[in-house]
Amino acid sequence: MSDKLQVEILGVSDGPQHPVVLLRHDDRVLPIVVGIPEAHAIQVGILEEKLGRPMTHDLIGNILVGLGGELESVTIYKLENDTFYAHLNVEKRNAQGDLEQILRVDSRPSDGIAVAVRQKCPIFVAEEVMDGAAQDVEIPDEDSDSDWGTSWET
Repeated sequence: MSDKLQVEILGVSDGPQHPVVLLRHDDRVLPIVVGIPEAHAIQVGILEEKLGRPMTHDLIGNILVGLGGELESVTIYKLENDTFYAHLNVEKRNAQGDLEQILRVDSRPSDGIAVAVRQKCPIFVAEEVMDGAAQDVEIPDEDSDSDWGTSWET
């Protein structure tokens, strides 16, 4: 696999037909089209909203912890025929804290992102994916009136 670039989530925005998750590395933004339920799940995670009961992506985190695993990162590793591919990188440790196993679990990028925001772990994108699908943009200063990633309503 090519080098991986750590990205930050700018937010979830309204796309022409579907919501779009915006991932940024330096001055490039990778837009990933997601479904409405997935966009909502990502936004709830970003905002750290508590919904009273665990949602599916919370459940995944709870299962990992219960099995002695920890989500170390999510990697979006491939773009093929306009479809992104991702995996969860899970470390399993024994009772003494020694690393026993490293698991790579296939995931849709939207699900991986939704779990990552809840588990507060990094998200990486393969450099070749960024090179093929990211857009160069000028990111507004934090002090500007821009609404990057704030147009999606939960």
